[in-house]
Amino acid sequence: MKGRAVVEVVRQSGTQDERSLQRALDEVAASCGGQVIVGPGEWHLREAPLRVHAGTRLTLTPATRIVRAGPIETMLINGPYHGERTVGGHDGPGNILVEGGIWDVNGFDNPRPAFGMVFNHAKDVQVRELEIRNMPEWHAIETNSTYNVTISGCRFVTGIPRRPHAFQTEAVSLDLAAPGLTAWGAEDDTHTSHVRVIDNFCSGYPTFVGCHTGHPTLQHSSVVIANNTATDLSCWAVNLTNTSAVSITGNVFSQTAAGIRIRTGGDRQVSGVAITGNVVTCTGGPAVHLDAAIGGEIAATVVSGNSFTSPTLPIIERSGTIEAVLGPNAGYSSTKDGEPMASRGV
Repeated sequence: MKGRAVVEVVRQSGTQDERSLQRALDEVAASCGGQVIVGPGEWHLREAPLRVHAGTRLTLTPATRIVRAGPIETMLINGPYHGERTVGGHDGPGNILVEGGIWDVNGFDNPRPAFGMVFNHAKDVQVRELEIRNMPEWHAIETNSTYNVTISGCRFVTGIPRRPHAFQTEAVSLDLAAPGLTAWGAEDDTHTSHVRVIDNFCSGYPTFVGCHTGHPTLQHSSVVIANNTATDLSCWAVNLTNTSAVSITGNVFSQTAAGIRIRTGGDRQVSGVAITGNVVTCTGGPAVHLDAAIGGEIAATVVSGNSFTSPTLPIIERSGTIEAVLGPNAGYSSTKDGEPMASRGV
């Protein structure tokens, strides 16, 4: 982006809304890309999400706050929301960087389900060093049909559960461009791959990183979840469906109802999963659940070098056809009165 347009947006008196921000984003797009810098203060998104174009770096200062104040279903998107169904694959607007500031989805005062950010049919997306708070039901960041994504140094604080499927409220969600699941672009079943979720903090969500959709023959793949901290989770720390080539390493997940679940949807095979070097402290369920549906299989999986704590057994649960190397891991489970039930060698 060197040498391209730089547009600064400064808060004026009175209520500031999305129009001034969108004008800046459109101006950068007209210059074939560049940077938009949004200065300190509060902006309200009332009537439309922000649309970020290809080749854009959107930078908010630490004192910048954007609030969802109207009935919109997402705060930021890389395409025309609920429009344009011809773009497929990874051919949508990409080479996007969003960084800094506070994105308040305002779910308590504005409880309509919403997303923080959605990227469809994109390639090369970075989201870093920002906070998304007060999510109502859906996802803080959804990477849908997107290739090469890095989400790093972010904070995800407070996700309001979706009923009756609370676990589907995820801070970071992987999804595919299936009918009814993509905000814009072709419904061509493009999956998400090459995703890195590193050095983030999450608190007060049902699920930190998840995927709860799938396709009979296609999979998400090449996912790294590393060096994150998540606490006070009511469902899962990580819950991935039909996702292969996964590395979950060096994370600290504390006070989470259950830990890490890898599962198949239907008669599919998931393979190449490494769960290593994590510290997982659960309040109810297993630290790891390898869950293969009838006719499905989880293969080439390693669960080793972790420290697990759970009040129930088994600490590592297996369902269905599983091909995995388990251990050595350190772990224990306690009865209600605190007496240990299991020890090292999980």
